[in-house]
Amino acid sequence: MKTLRYIFVFSLLLSIKTYASGEVPDTLMAVDSPSKVIITESSQGTRIIVTDNKSGTEESYLVEYTPGAKVSTSRKSSVSIFNIPGLDCMNRKEKCGCIGNGWSVGADGLCIGLNQAHDQTGGGGLQWSKSFEISWLSCLNIGYSFSRSHIYLGLGFDWRNYKATADRRWLVVSESGGVEWGEAPEGANVRYSRLKVFSLQMPLLYEWSIPKSKLQLKLGPILNFNTYSSLKGIYDDSFGNRCECFTKNFERNPTTLDFFGSIAYRNSLGIYVRYSPMKVLKESSPINFTPFTVGIGFLI
Repeated sequence: MKTLRYIFVFSLLLSIKTYASGEVPDTLMAVDSPSKVIITESSQGTRIIVTDNKSGTEESYLVEYTPGAKVSTSRKSSVSIFNIPGLDCMNRKEKCGCIGNGWSVGADGLCIGLNQAHDQTGGGGLQWSKSFEISWLSCLNIGYSFSRSHIYLGLGFDWRNYKATADRRWLVVSESGGVEWGEAPEGANVRYSRLKVFSLQMPLLYEWSIPKSKLQLKLGPILNFNTYSSLKGIYDDSFGNRCECFTKNFERNPTTLDFFGSIAYRNSLGIYVRYSPMKVLKESSPINFTPFTVGIGFLI
């Protein structure tokens, strides 16, 4: 790549001189193993000095300006503030196993998984195959890279759904303000009953690029601020009419902590697990559980 850059610089300078003088250029210099190029500019012209990596000798050439020539130079630089892992991995060494030191601002992708209501109290009934999670792991994060590692703190969103469809299960609010199994309306044909929790999450994750591979491993805690929850039940009454029961008047655990782990290929596609040792609802709730999620991550 270095040799290509040098050829490009030489070709550009040669084309400038050829355009100005109308002469057909010849070979200016030949360096087999260039290690360093120094370009300086003065009123006389632009001088190029190339150092040979093997011999240590220097080759020099001066592109002279014609008398009265007007020469202008410009310098341009750009900084990528936001980068989405996976999309630009081909151009970023740090995402392909060679991370450099420094601070960065970025984002993580989408996680979709199945939720298990682990250690259910109240006789069980919430089904893993019908319960799912959608999470934006971090819509914004600030991190630091060193060696093959990257650690960051982010801000994201999580939406979890716990569902029951079997045995006429019906979630209702208990007298203590928790959640319990109750009876559906008389003559009703229960379609499903579900519990939903929405969270504002703050992941603190450590990422490590596995040597001699294009795999990345992530581990760390996620702090959840559970800002919203609701119960909803859908049933058909005795006349065949579709009906809905909905409430938000029950107590949830406002803050919980999850532990997250994932392995991904080039920060594009991976699998993840997520577990919390903390209960979703208040301790007084007749039905309670700890969430466990397994799923697929995109751009993580």
